[in-house]
Amino acid sequence: MAGRRILAALAAMFMVVLALIAGYAAYPLIHAQPVTVLAPQPAADAMANYWQVWSLLDRDFYGTKPDDVQRTYGAIAGMVQRFGDPYTYFVEPQPRELERDQLAGKFGGIGATLEQTAAGWLLHPLPAQPAAQAGILAGDRLLEVDGASITATMSSEEIVVLVRGEPGSQVTLLVERTPASGGAAETLTFTVTRAEIETPSIEWRLLDENPQTADVGYLRHTIFSERSAAEMRQAIEELQAAGATRYIWDLRGNPGGLLNIAVEMADLWLDEGVILIEAKADGTRKEFTATPGQLAANAPLVLVVDGGSASASEIVAGALHDHDRARLIGSQTFGKGSVQLIHELGDSSSLQVTNAEWLTPTGRQISGQGLTPDVPVAEGDDPLAAAIAALPLVQEARK
Repeated sequence: MAGRRILAALAAMFMVVLALIAGYAAYPLIHAQPVTVLAPQPAADAMANYWQVWSLLDRDFYGTKPDDVQRTYGAIAGMVQRFGDPYTYFVEPQPRELERDQLAGKFGGIGATLEQTAAGWLLHPLPAQPAAQAGILAGDRLLEVDGASITATMSSEEIVVLVRGEPGSQVTLLVERTPASGGAAETLTFTVTRAEIETPSIEWRLLDENPQTADVGYLRHTIFSERSAAEMRQAIEELQAAGATRYIWDLRGNPGGLLNIAVEMADLWLDEGVILIEAKADGTRKEFTATPGQLAANAPLVLVVDGGSASASEIVAGALHDHDRARLIGSQTFGKGSVQLIHELGDSSSLQVTNAEWLTPTGRQISGQGLTPDVPVAEGDDPLAAAIAALPLVQEARK
């Protein structure tokens, strides 16, 4: 059975880097909320200072001045930063759009990856995707998107926002192509109809053909997106059909994502009990509990974690571990135990605000501590070997 692979897409490289950067502030544990206007308003004298500084900069600054929108975003970001919480922050429209797409697990695009070189940004179309079908070839240098010039100093994020759009809409690309046989480069124009590009969050396969481990299903999970729970169901069904009776769920480098998906995925492996406890500043607590039924009842399960396993990954790992449903293999997890509300603002920017802390079913705090694996694996050693070795112990414990 062929393993499921994450479909590459335009800006895939950027999004992977974003998911793995230190601090994991880009992926809070998210509760989506509509924007609201709240009282009280800032004190009049504080706003007087603000406008005085605005005017003084207008009058006295020597050099290129940011426009009004850039100044406003800067002021908002600075105010939010004063709260001193890395998970409470303001996101401008373009980065927020990319974050939203990744958490959705799909977007409108052309089906290509970007490569940054000294000469500029090169396109690499994916097979049977719109860019390839339009005639774009690997190595074509991107010059313009809908008339907007693409420079070597632009970020992938800036280019992605230009290229993406609603599925079914069109985008015009100007590229430079150098013939493989040599000769002068030519400039070509392509009009590409965008399609819905899916970015699965889980790939799966039978571990190997070794008779001792041929019944082990391996799941590599990169982010908790809207697709993840459905993908997990499909993965287990296909792996069971292929003969899997034991499972390794690899959460290394998974920075988290959506709270409801984390709860749903933990529930897939639990029959009952608390999945997580959400504690708010006002002293109230909310318990998220499992519902009857499991994907693979009593099947031995090992989770592989590391310092990049954060937030939603730690919710799942903490819940399954506290209920003795799984063993943890690897290294200490990141320790991100707060929950954020995400407020979508009118111009598609957003404000993410730490609103609560979550605890494991037994009340363990995760913030700043993380989860300690049952079987630690030294840096540089293969955690999958340790996970395989732990499966018979899990199997025996569940009899």
